[in-house]
Amino acid sequence: MATATAPRADARWSAALEEHQVALAAYLDAGQTVSDAAWTQPWAPGKWSPAQITEHLAMVYRVFITEMTEGVGMRMKLTPFRRGVLRTLMLPHMLFHRTFPKAAPAPREVRPVAENLPSRTAALADLRALGERFEHELSVARASGRPGLTHPFFGVIDWNRGVRLAAVHLEHHTRQIASLARR
Repeated sequence: MATATAPRADARWSAALEEHQVALAAYLDAGQTVSDAAWTQPWAPGKWSPAQITEHLAMVYRVFITEMTEGVGMRMKLTPFRRGVLRTLMLPHMLFHRTFPKAAPAPREVRPVAENLPSRTAALADLRALGERFEHELSVARASGRPGLTHPFFGVIDWNRGVRLAAVHLEHHTRQIASLARR
Protein backbone atom coordinates (compact mmCIF):
# COMPACT_ATOMS: atom_id res chain seq x y z
CA MET A 1 0.00 0.00 0.00
CA ALA A 2 2.86 2.43 0.71
CA THR A 3 4.10 2.04 -2.84
CA ALA A 4 0.69 3.03 -4.24
CA THR A 5 0.44 6.23 -2.19
CA ALA A 6 4.03 7.38 -2.72
CA PRO A 7 3.65 7.96 -6.49
CA ARG A 8 0.38 9.85 -5.91
CA ALA A 9 2.00 11.97 -3.21
CA ASP A 10 4.96 12.67 -5.49
CA ALA A 11 2.61 13.59 -8.35
CA ARG A 12 0.66 16.00 -6.09
CA TRP A 13 3.92 17.51 -4.88
CA SER A 14 5.22 17.95 -8.44
CA ALA A 15 1.92 19.55 -9.46
CA ALA A 16 2.04 21.94 -6.50
CA LEU A 17 5.62 22.97 -7.32
CA GLU A 18 4.69 23.49 -10.96
CA GLU A 19 1.71 25.60 -9.88
CA HIS A 20 4.09 27.79 -7.89
CA GLN A 21 6.58 28.06 -10.75
CA VAL A 22 3.85 29.15 -13.16
CA ALA A 23 2.53 31.73 -10.68
CA LEU A 24 6.01 33.13 -10.01
CA ALA A 25 6.75 33.39 -13.74
CA ALA A 26 3.42 35.17 -14.31
CA TYR A 27 4.19 37.67 -11.55
CA LEU A 28 7.67 38.35 -12.92
CA ASP A 29 6.25 38.81 -16.43
CA ALA A 30 3.58 41.20 -15.14
CA GLY A 31 6.24 43.11 -13.23
CA GLN A 32 8.19 43.63 -16.46
CA THR A 33 5.13 45.23 -18.09
CA VAL A 34 4.70 47.92 -15.43
CA SER A 35 6.19 51.23 -16.53
CA ASP A 36 8.98 52.81 -14.51
CA ALA A 37 6.61 55.63 -13.54
CA ALA A 38 3.93 53.20 -12.31
CA TRP A 39 6.42 50.98 -10.43
CA THR A 40 6.43 53.27 -7.39
CA GLN A 41 2.79 54.38 -7.57
CA PRO A 42 -0.01 52.61 -5.66
CA TRP A 43 -1.97 50.28 -7.92
CA ALA A 44 -5.18 51.72 -6.40
CA PRO A 45 -5.89 54.48 -3.86
CA GLY A 46 -4.57 53.49 -0.45
CA LYS A 47 -2.86 50.36 -1.82
CA TRP A 48 0.77 49.34 -2.22
CA SER A 49 2.84 50.13 -5.28
CA PRO A 50 4.25 47.31 -7.45
CA ALA A 51 7.62 48.01 -5.79
CA GLN A 52 6.07 47.49 -2.35
CA ILE A 53 4.14 44.41 -3.46
CA THR A 54 7.33 42.89 -4.84
CA GLU A 55 9.15 43.65 -1.60
CA HIS A 56 6.24 42.12 0.35
CA LEU A 57 6.51 38.91 -1.69
CA ALA A 58 10.29 38.85 -1.18
CA MET A 59 9.76 39.33 2.58
CA VAL A 60 7.31 36.40 2.63
CA TYR A 61 9.85 34.17 0.89
CA ARG A 62 12.60 35.26 3.30
CA VAL A 63 10.43 34.49 6.34
CA PHE A 64 9.52 31.03 5.05
CA ILE A 65 13.12 30.28 4.01
CA THR A 66 14.27 31.28 7.50
CA GLU A 67 11.65 29.02 9.03
CA MET A 68 12.79 26.07 6.92
CA THR A 69 16.52 26.65 7.44
CA GLU A 70 16.66 28.02 10.98
CA GLY A 71 13.36 26.95 12.51
CA VAL A 72 12.09 30.48 13.21
CA GLY A 73 8.85 31.45 11.45
CA MET A 74 6.18 34.12 11.74
CA ARG A 75 4.47 34.74 15.04
CA MET A 76 1.03 33.17 15.35
CA LYS A 77 -1.79 35.72 15.29
CA LEU A 78 -4.80 33.75 16.54
CA THR A 79 -5.68 31.14 19.12
CA PRO A 80 -5.11 27.51 18.12
CA PHE A 81 -8.88 27.00 17.84
CA ARG A 82 -9.36 29.97 15.48
CA ARG A 83 -6.35 28.92 13.39
CA GLY A 84 -7.86 25.43 13.11
CA VAL A 85 -11.22 26.84 12.02
CA LEU A 86 -9.58 29.04 9.36
CA ARG A 87 -7.36 26.17 8.20
CA THR A 88 -10.41 23.90 7.88
CA LEU A 89 -12.88 26.36 6.36
CA MET A 90 -11.09 29.30 4.76
CA LEU A 91 -7.88 27.73 3.41
CA PRO A 92 -9.66 25.17 1.17
CA HIS A 93 -11.93 27.96 -0.12
CA MET A 94 -8.93 30.14 -0.95
CA LEU A 95 -7.12 27.31 -2.71
CA PHE A 96 -10.19 26.23 -4.68
CA HIS A 97 -11.28 29.74 -5.73
CA ARG A 98 -7.69 31.03 -5.99
CA THR A 99 -8.51 34.20 -4.07
CA PHE A 100 -7.52 36.05 -0.94
CA PRO A 101 -10.09 37.76 1.27
CA LYS A 102 -10.53 41.44 0.42
CA ALA A 103 -8.56 43.73 2.74
CA ALA A 104 -6.85 40.79 4.48
CA PRO A 105 -4.06 42.36 6.54
CA ALA A 106 -0.49 41.32 5.88
CA PRO A 107 1.32 40.18 9.02
CA ARG A 108 3.61 42.89 10.39
CA GLU A 109 6.71 40.83 9.54
CA VAL A 110 5.96 41.08 5.83
CA ARG A 111 4.71 44.64 5.44
CA PRO A 112 7.02 46.66 3.20
CA VAL A 113 8.06 50.24 3.75
CA ALA A 114 7.74 52.89 1.08
CA GLU A 115 11.35 54.12 1.12
CA ASN A 116 14.60 52.74 -0.25
CA LEU A 117 13.09 49.98 -2.33
CA PRO A 118 15.26 48.45 -5.04
CA SER A 119 14.78 49.19 -8.72
CA ARG A 120 12.30 47.12 -10.66
CA THR A 121 15.07 45.11 -12.31
CA ALA A 122 16.82 44.38 -9.01
CA ALA A 123 13.56 43.65 -7.16
CA LEU A 124 12.31 41.19 -9.78
CA ALA A 125 15.71 39.45 -9.98
CA ASP A 126 15.75 39.13 -6.18
CA LEU A 127 12.19 37.78 -6.18
CA ARG A 128 13.06 35.18 -8.83
CA ALA A 129 16.08 34.01 -6.82
CA LEU A 130 14.07 33.89 -3.59
CA GLY A 131 11.26 31.96 -5.27
CA GLU A 132 13.73 29.38 -6.56
CA ARG A 133 15.40 29.09 -3.15
CA PHE A 134 11.96 28.77 -1.51
CA GLU A 135 11.20 25.78 -3.75
CA HIS A 136 14.57 24.20 -3.00
CA GLU A 137 14.18 24.64 0.76
CA LEU A 138 10.61 23.31 0.58
CA SER A 139 11.85 20.13 -1.04
CA VAL A 140 14.61 19.72 1.54
CA ALA A 141 12.28 20.39 4.47
CA ARG A 142 9.58 18.10 3.08
CA ALA A 143 12.11 15.27 2.62
CA SER A 144 13.30 15.74 6.21
CA GLY A 145 9.89 14.75 7.52
CA ARG A 146 8.91 18.09 9.03
CA PRO A 147 5.13 18.65 9.09
CA GLY A 148 4.80 21.79 6.96
CA LEU A 149 4.96 25.59 6.82
CA THR A 150 3.78 27.84 9.64
CA HIS A 151 1.25 30.47 8.62
CA PRO A 152 0.28 33.16 11.16
CA PHE A 153 -3.47 32.77 10.53
CA PHE A 154 -3.68 29.04 9.67
CA GLY A 155 -0.97 27.50 11.85
CA VAL A 156 1.05 24.64 10.38
CA ILE A 157 -0.14 23.68 6.91
CA ASP A 158 1.11 20.69 4.98
CA TRP A 159 3.73 21.20 2.29
CA ASN A 160 1.41 20.77 -0.69
CA ARG A 161 -1.13 23.29 0.57
CA GLY A 162 1.70 25.61 1.67
CA VAL A 163 3.26 25.80 -1.79
CA ARG A 164 -0.20 26.06 -3.38
CA LEU A 165 -1.06 28.94 -1.04
CA ALA A 166 2.18 30.65 -2.10
CA ALA A 167 1.04 30.29 -5.73
CA VAL A 168 -2.40 31.75 -4.98
CA HIS A 169 -0.71 34.61 -3.10
CA LEU A 170 1.43 35.36 -6.16
CA GLU A 171 -1.65 35.23 -8.41
CA HIS A 172 -3.47 37.65 -6.08
CA HIS A 173 -0.67 40.20 -6.39
CA THR A 174 -0.18 39.53 -10.11
CA ARG A 175 -3.77 40.65 -10.72
CA GLN A 176 -3.03 43.87 -8.82
CA ILE A 177 0.08 44.88 -10.73
CA ALA A 178 -1.30 43.64 -14.06
CA SER A 179 -4.06 46.22 -13.69
CA LEU A 180 -1.34 48.91 -14.02
CA ALA A 181 -0.09 47.51 -17.31
CA ARG A 182 -3.49 48.17 -18.84
CA ARG A 183 -3.35 51.87 -17.92
